[in-house]
Amino acid sequence: MNRSSKILLLLFVAMIVFGCVLPSTVIAGERRVIVGFHQTPHASERALIRRHRGKLKRRFKGIKALSARLTDRAIARLQNDPRIAYIEKDVVVMAIDAEFGNIEYSESWGVDRIESAAAHAESIKGAGVKVAVLDTGIDYNHPDLNGNYKGGINLVDPAQSDNPFDDSWNSHGTHVAGIIAAKLDGNGVVGVAPAASLYAIKALDGGGLGYLSDVIAGIEWAIDNDMDIVNLSLGLKNHSEALAEACAKAYEAGVLLVAAAGNTGTFEGGEVRYPALYPSVIAVGATTPDDAVYFKSAAGPDIEMVAPGTGIYSSKAYESYGHLTGTSQAAPHVAGVAALILSAGLDDLNGDSVINNQDLRLQLQNAAFDLGDPGKDNTYGFGLVNAKAATTENPAWVRQSQPDQDKDGIADSIDNCKYRPNSDQADSDGDGIGDVCDTRVRRSVQMSSGVFRARHWQLRPQNWLRYR
Repeated sequence: MNRSSKILLLLFVAMIVFGCVLPSTVIAGERRVIVGFHQTPHASERALIRRHRGKLKRRFKGIKALSARLTDRAIARLQNDPRIAYIEKDVVVMAIDAEFGNIEYSESWGVDRIESAAAHAESIKGAGVKVAVLDTGIDYNHPDLNGNYKGGINLVDPAQSDNPFDDSWNSHGTHVAGIIAAKLDGNGVVGVAPAASLYAIKALDGGGLGYLSDVIAGIEWAIDNDMDIVNLSLGLKNHSEALAEACAKAYEAGVLLVAAAGNTGTFEGGEVRYPALYPSVIAVGATTPDDAVYFKSAAGPDIEMVAPGTGIYSSKAYESYGHLTGTSQAAPHVAGVAALILSAGLDDLNGDSVINNQDLRLQLQNAAFDLGDPGKDNTYGFGLVNAKAATTENPAWVRQSQPDQDKDGIADSIDNCKYRPNSDQADSDGDGIGDVCDTRVRRSVQMSSGVFRARHWQLRPQNWLRYR
């Protein structure tokens, strides 16, 4: 074999070796993309992708798009096809970076700070509410989570679609799940809604990364499986038509979407990340134990509210616990309070004759503890999420869930005459006690200028002092 033949042989062997090592996307010049259509894609649209030698990856149920692998040449050709609305990269989405940093309430300072204990004391714990954690999965064997875990899906590895176990290096999804619904059992930590039903949507891998198409598929799974709330402690910098459409579809279907605003405050201008930036999603910033905004938390007019996010102690994989910091930890505090509200009762706050996720969102806003400038501001949004104000002080819960001893339709806690029916709450002397239960004697004094009502009290000794 001459010298030229040897060189050619070596080049051929090298091509084979490197061809086995390099990803096919590099060799073939393919890209993962999401192709949006003007109408719902059917067989002809799938055939269009195949005619351009594309490899279909996923069909969506709620948005007019397909995910596929296509060469740059095919993308350039397809962009001119009148049936196609857009072609965008199937970008990598990542978990919002988390930093390391009774006994259950003392360990769970965030749960305690937003006054969740007040709701728990009234047996408001999120029972019957379905909360999905769209993240790296959940360690469903964890002793603080196994009782509340109800199922899920693994979109990262279709071969294990029924096993959304959290294999991430920092237990990101398991940590988020614990903040939402760790059991109130005297051990470990407690979640904001310790009786809520947890579902894992594993769209991110062990490194906290995942494709946009898998996130969209996870949102569609939440719609199909009647989730009440979805927590999204993840984000990306650039807008996606497909993701925006998926979030809008979920919101229209009645799902409340809660997302981490992003840890962008120090070096990246504090801009809120997607999907939190979409109007169909609640953007949550992070606070410290003294109610200051965490210095890396995103800010701006799109912040809807804030929640504890620094040094949060919660469940981690393999029956362990640990601290993480960031807006990823703030968002599940809001998701947990939303679960408490749903289990306690909700009013038609926007007056559209339907009680749904829009009313739930308003209740979260109305009950928030106002921090910073009065009203909504660019730092705290509507304020710090508050479980007590959103539940035990919620008129819907007061009417529907509290005792009513005299059966007059007014709960004892707000009834100024709880032992005898007094539906009109007549209180002639204005002392806060209904007339039919008032032990005080009132008399009227006629005055020349008219009638002046003076009060002459005959007090029973036991009425002198009252504990409050």
